[in-house]
Amino acid sequence: MISDAELIARLRSEVSVEKGDEDRLNEKLGAAKVYVESAIGRQKVADEIRADCVVSCAADLYNSRDARLGIMDVGSETLEPFRVSTDPLRSVWPKLKAAGVNTGGLVIS
Repeated sequence: MISDAELIARLRSEVSVEKGDEDRLNEKLGAAKVYVESAIGRQKVADEIRADCVVSCAADLYNSRDARLGIMDVGSETLEPFRVSTDPLRSVWPKLKAAGVNTGGLVIS
């Protein structure tokens, strides 16, 4: 099992936050763990895959503040706002599928 300290370090790298914002990083990491565990269910996933999924989900959650209601304005005068997925597991589904975990919206039981 990969430690929370290592996950936070990976998340910091992913979202380019070198120092500070501890509470928000920990909050998003905690939420991401719950989302990813729910998506995986009882299926077996290697620790490294699980950690990669948690960090990806946490990064999306962390960055969601800049994309309220799924619309992100990049602050440029020449670019229009563009839509960003509001699915917190958007980046996780293809990773789990690649790892052999059939999950997500297309699973039929």
